[in-house]
Amino acid sequence: MKYLYNIIASQTRLLLSIAGVFVFLMSGCSNDMKEIQFFDQSGQPVQVVRDTEIIQSKKGHIQLKLTAPVINAYDGEEAKTEYPEGVFIQFFGNDDKISTSLSAKYAISYDYKQIMEARNNVVVIDYNSGDTTYMESIVWDKNEKRIYSDKPIKSVNGSRITYGDGFESDESFKNPQILRQRGTLEWNEE
Repeated sequence: MKYLYNIIASQTRLLLSIAGVFVFLMSGCSNDMKEIQFFDQSGQPVQVVRDTEIIQSKKGHIQLKLTAPVINAYDGEEAKTEYPEGVFIQFFGNDDKISTSLSAKYAISYDYKQIMEARNNVVVIDYNSGDTTYMESIVWDKNEKRIYSDKPIKSVNGSRITYGDGFESDESFKNPQILRQRGTLEWNEE
């Protein structure tokens, strides 16, 4: 009988211990909205891709090649793609040679607007003309098929430097224009 009493007593202690732990854990639970929002993932990317190279082609000809250390993709009504560690884009001509390149330390593409903005040390190199253009930001409007900036720029071609307060071109950089030119410096390297 004492043996049966010991078994019942130990099982009772075990059940009481489990119940005590359960009550302790449940007393710590709450529905405080601040605590629940801590786990909200709505502002987080749905996809993160590292060390990426994307090639876009049409009828077997490369149109552009995009390289980025990190790409963050966001979903929802205002879907966007962010390049937080920079982007390097090469544009190709009909001869499959690089015609222009663009690099920036940050870029973001808004899917719903069809607009990509690059900023922070933007450099555009036109390999056909030899121009290298430096600016703080540039916008590529895919709907209007144009690239533009309203920020100060500097364009260098050999021994000529041109300063302006804006830039505009078609999306293939075939007709670049410096807007509101402030001056040009030229020198001879002899």
